[in-house]
Amino acid sequence: MSRKSTALPVAAFALLALTGCEEPESIGLVGATATTTTRAPLQPSATPTTSTTTITSGTTTTTSTTTTTSTTTAEPTTTTTTVAAATTTTSRPPAVTATTTTVAAKPPVTTTKAQGEADIAEARVVELTNAERARNGCPALAADPRLAKAARAHSADMAAQNYFSHVSKDGRSFVDRIKAAGYPTPGAENIAAGQRTPEDVVKGWMNSAGHRANILNCGLKAIGAGMARGGSYGIYWTQNFGW
Repeated sequence: MSRKSTALPVAAFALLALTGCEEPESIGLVGATATTTTRAPLQPSATPTTSTTTITSGTTTTTSTTTTTSTTTAEPTTTTTTVAAATTTTSRPPAVTATTTTVAAKPPVTTTKAQGEADIAEARVVELTNAERARNGCPALAADPRLAKAARAHSADMAAQNYFSHVSKDGRSFVDRIKAAGYPTPGAENIAAGQRTPEDVVKGWMNSAGHRANILNCGLKAIGAGMARGGSYGIYWTQNFGW
């Protein structure tokens, strides 16, 4: 099903589920089956937004600009000279052979402020998510680089193309994206937009029944988080979970 609204609530949530959807009084939820998902285009807004999709064990429970600075470092070139001892049977002075080995400097390593910020924020989302799971008796999720790759790419794509959806502009679902990143068993996805800190986004997810269910699904095993700046909301977040 799809829903259009002329004004976004403080936190508008979209929940894609195989088995159906439920609609809390204060949060707008959109549910659809896994076979057909139709979602109305989101009107650009600066209001924080979150969305979630989940898959349950083979059955889909489809639940800004920064100024980038860089620092470059390079190792100095060093030269090592090795003198080999010479053996002689004549009365002449021993010959000395000098071998010079030059170690070339490694290519400069460039780090950006934006990427450093994203790395810190993503790690904090994982930390806060596991803290919520611990409080509710669930084991910690393992941080998986493949899930993180998929999450980062989706957040960056939403920011670059200015949309907010579990379905990419090219038609791929979160299942497609996670598998393409090399993770074989996708579990669930939470997305959000507009929240400025990891604390804000995890709090928003925990205050939404569908997103909370993903975070507190004790059967899930792994997690990856992705954050990117840009688009109408200024900042986009993605959580990917795996079985």
